[in-house]
Amino acid sequence: MAGYEPIPQRSSLERLPLPGTGTRQTVAGGARGATAGSSRHDELDEAIALTPLTPGQSGLKASSAKQPVKAEHSDDDDDDDDLELPELSYGLGQEEEDSVPLRRSGGKRSEGKDELDDDNPVRKVVPETDDPTLPSLTFRVVLIGSLLCVLGAAVAQTFFYKSNSPSFSSYFVILVSLPTGRWLARVLPPRIVRVPFLGSFSLNPGPFSIKEHLLIAVLVSSGASSSYASDILNIQELFFHQRMSTLASLTLLITTQVLGFGFAGLAQNALVKPPSMIFPSTLVTTSLFYTLHGAGGDGSAGASAAVSGASALNMRARLRFFTLVFTATVLYQFFPSLIFPTLSSIAVLCLVDNSSRAFRVMSSGFHGFGILNFSLDWTAVGSSGPLYQPWVCSALNFYSGIGITMYIITPILYFCNFWDYQSYGETPISAGLFTTNFTKFDVSSVLTPENTLDQTKWSKKRPILLTPFFAFTYGISFAILTSMVSHVILWHWKDMKRAMRSNVSEDIHNCLMLAYEPVPKSWYIVTVSLSLGASVLLVMFSPLQLPVWALLLSVAIALLFLLPVGVIKATSDTSIGLNVITEFVAGYLMPGRPIANVAFKCYGYMTMSQALDLVTDLKLGHYMKVPPKHMFVAQTLGTVIGCIVNYIVLRIVLDPASGYRKFLDGSEIDPTGQWDGRKVNIFYSASVIWGAVGPAEFFSGKYRQLYYGFVLGALAPVGPWMLHRFFSKRRSQRRSRPHAGATGSLHSGGIGTRGVLGKVSDFVTDFPYDRIAWPIIFHGAGAPPQIPTNIITSGFIAAYMSQSWARRKHPGWFAKYNYVLSAALDAGASINALVVFLLSVTLLKYTPIPHWAGNPVLDSEHCKPGS
Repeated sequence: MAGYEPIPQRSSLERLPLPGTGTRQTVAGGARGATAGSSRHDELDEAIALTPLTPGQSGLKASSAKQPVKAEHSDDDDDDDDLELPELSYGLGQEEEDSVPLRRSGGKRSEGKDELDDDNPVRKVVPETDDPTLPSLTFRVVLIGSLLCVLGAAVAQTFFYKSNSPSFSSYFVILVSLPTGRWLARVLPPRIVRVPFLGSFSLNPGPFSIKEHLLIAVLVSSGASSSYASDILNIQELFFHQRMSTLASLTLLITTQVLGFGFAGLAQNALVKPPSMIFPSTLVTTSLFYTLHGAGGDGSAGASAAVSGASALNMRARLRFFTLVFTATVLYQFFPSLIFPTLSSIAVLCLVDNSSRAFRVMSSGFHGFGILNFSLDWTAVGSSGPLYQPWVCSALNFYSGIGITMYIITPILYFCNFWDYQSYGETPISAGLFTTNFTKFDVSSVLTPENTLDQTKWSKKRPILLTPFFAFTYGISFAILTSMVSHVILWHWKDMKRAMRSNVSEDIHNCLMLAYEPVPKSWYIVTVSLSLGASVLLVMFSPLQLPVWALLLSVAIALLFLLPVGVIKATSDTSIGLNVITEFVAGYLMPGRPIANVAFKCYGYMTMSQALDLVTDLKLGHYMKVPPKHMFVAQTLGTVIGCIVNYIVLRIVLDPASGYRKFLDGSEIDPTGQWDGRKVNIFYSASVIWGAVGPAEFFSGKYRQLYYGFVLGALAPVGPWMLHRFFSKRRSQRRSRPHAGATGSLHSGGIGTRGVLGKVSDFVTDFPYDRIAWPIIFHGAGAPPQIPTNIITSGFIAAYMSQSWARRKHPGWFAKYNYVLSAALDAGASINALVVFLLSVTLLKYTPIPHWAGNPVLDSEHCKPGS
């Protein structure tokens, strides 16, 4: 983790943006060193975003899991097919007082639980019925899912090397796979195919079902990302001049992604079966699929009224809208990607006067603070998920963090020359390593031929310096970790206590799932045995520098945190990563070994992360009544496919003939600003700082102050929590007064000092302190240099127009088209990027795009003098 590292791309379906959700990101100290996220903001992996949950069908009757039952619903259920419904209070910055999942026995409410039962989000979303005869894991699932998974993995790995990287939208997958699955159900013959050792299956078992649709989405999302371990291969080849064999590389990619699946079985009884382990984001996915299919779920013409009439028309209208926007986006993106790259980052101050250093530093979106910079490139605008991040709870917190940091705090530090800031040149947010003379630090000059630290050479060239902003991102990453723990304890402690007291046997969904065989323990044992055994052989016979004992220790750390972190995720929808912990442990136990440090972090972090991803999808399958064995197979198949495709794309990109390698290793600067490899460089810097130098050596002197980030993060959430509690009492007291309304009117409408003070008092009292989410604010503050600053202005405007203006002023359009628009833009940009990449390694190598004012030779932003 170099300061704030890229978020590892998550495998779980909930990692990808869904209608009505915020992007799920893991931002515990900046994993990936941060998708998803996840990203993959992980990664920006794994958002900490608030999840608006969508109440689903009502009036469903509980039934025995052993009998196929068609859902019952009232006429009101068919009135519209809108996806936008009220938000429930889950996630960072929100508090849910009465969210105890209800206990149900034999389809009846438990005594004394009526009020809690009515408020239970699971009951509002998840039908209490099932039809075990619906097809699930079919040939259609494998065919459609594999093709889309290959596409998604290729797009994700390509974007990983670029400055801006929107996610491969799961809504695109859901929309495309639904008509495709129904088309295959019409054209495929009902032929039985027999496969040796695997049995037989039907090419067409009947109408395309909701369970097939979900499995396709799970399979694709499991592989449509950039594998976390691909960073290790990148830095080995680009900076440490090592290239692992194809077999060793694939072993590294697959074992780090699959090992955690084997340990998911340990958490199944504790996290999947208890009804109080809600996993709020899975309710969004559940509601979406039942909205698209109707309560019946088989997708046939007469199966459910929800897929006929007005609902069918709404679905067709969405698909037409999606097709139109998708096509337009694919065509338009050729302009910022190839023909007119200046559109990607329009630096106004540089266009006014690029001879001024101050203007260049302030306005550049790729190398500076991004002040008066905006973008007309959706790969930049959409990289922060502006169309699906809830406005107050998530987007406003994120943009407040990044805006205040990049527009106010960092410029003040720069122009005050804090820590010799101006001596680092015109890249004030660079993730590079510098000498005491403020030149690029040659890491190879202090390493042995085995890529370990040479203490004699190091003593002559020490210390390594970072730009002040990049150094502060370390402190921010520490603050993210402790603020998440503090935030969850303050806002979700009651939820976690209730979760530990839940009754599994009385839950109706557990009863319904008895119709399906659980994942055999032997599957988990075989997965762990093969993955761990292959990992041991890998570290023994490859240049990963990782001893076998260290590999086992990293896995043990993951297992130690699996259940407590899983409980936090299940109750608060907050993911806490182990990257900071694993980096610290590896840095102290194995100083001087940069590759060993990132390998230790990768195995420790991803083992727990992938285990929780499978647990999350098993919970999703629990709600959707998908056989657990089928969910396990889909998740594993998608992950393996994704790893293979990731490696193929990695090899193409790193091939010198492609022309991109020179940009990624820093030999040359891409004049378009597209291929800067910033995520790779951040991961490399992390390997040097945490591994080669070690935390004991690096965090000394002036950098020792960065440890205060732990304290800041732990204390920051306390303020909003205390204010929320205090002013909640004042609001209650004000409402209880007989003449409170008149008094409030006098104060707010009065003239002079009393009227102003009354308005200020009302504002302070009514302010939504529970929506202040310090983990998200810190996440935004530390997002650069992982992401360029050209996203700030345009992303903020897009988020406001979508989640604030359109949601309030045009709720009907918002509900029907907003998330379709987001998916179409993301999918169009992704497909265009893949097409441009293929053109660049073939046709454009011989016929390049002509240079002109919008495609200058030196710098697409026009921030270099003479450009």
